[in-house]
Amino acid sequence: MSDYTLTLVLALIGFFLAYHIWHKKKNKEKLHCFLGKDCSKVIESKHSKHFGIENTVIGILYYIFVVITSLAAILFPVVLTFSIFSTGFIIIAGIAALFSFYLAGVQLFVLKELCEYCIASTLIAIIILIVSLVL
Repeated sequence: MSDYTLTLVLALIGFFLAYHIWHKKKNKEKLHCFLGKDCSKVIESKHSKHFGIENTVIGILYYIFVVITSLAAILFPVVLTFSIFSTGFIIIAGIAALFSFYLAGVQLFVLKELCEYCIASTLIAIIILIVSLVL
């Protein structure tokens, strides 16, 4: 499996995680979590939005970007010859990983609650960054 195939798979998983959280929140359905006592405390907190946009929407958009970029790299390997492609991907993956890491810190130290869907998304973002650094 190529590295971009791995990022594609990770991005699809991340997309579905973010979409699941967004869908539950939008429909005011309870999000069942096993790690924390109350995932709603996390996804309904004042920290669930940044720049006026739901974190889940930011995640969905990020994972769509990674899917499209990974597909482009798989289907059109010539794009890999452009250093701006790789550099841009690493920068965006780095920003996403740092933002996810920050949100995990908010869960642990500010809200004192965990949402395993959010933690899984953080791990996916970090793995995508690591993989992109070795591409």
